[in-house]
Amino acid sequence: MAKKAKKKPRKGVKRTRNLGTLTESEYFSKIRSSLRRAFRYWLPAMEALKLASRPYVGPNKLQKKEYQCAECKKWFKQTEVEVDHIIPVGSLKSYDDIVPFLKRLTPEDVSCFAVMCKPCHQIKTNKEKNARKNSID
Repeated sequence: MAKKAKKKPRKGVKRTRNLGTLTESEYFSKIRSSLRRAFRYWLPAMEALKLASRPYVGPNKLQKKEYQCAECKKWFKQTEVEVDHIIPVGSLKSYDDIVPFLKRLTPEDVSCFAVMCKPCHQIKTNKEKNARKNSID
């Protein structure tokens, strides 16, 4: 098994977590990605996926369903779509952010989710990131 290349520590950034190996940002990033992974199959999100599907009738006999992108309205295989939170889940930068983050991550209403193809989802995500970045400045 190949060894992972160690990141060069950036100067001026204190590593206060995990015996001095993680910055605050890296620490909360791990928490954020773990929570997202834990709720990946949240039932309202899976129901939104189901509602955006139809039986596939094309030449690929192994493909059973296809999914419509809420943005571009084209049809895709399941591996080509992602379930988007209509209201952005946002960032997680402190312990105070955990409860609001979880509430936005796990809404109970199917209408809080949209199925999008990967390119449309990336465009939307980038717009949201830029809007957050510009509102901070």
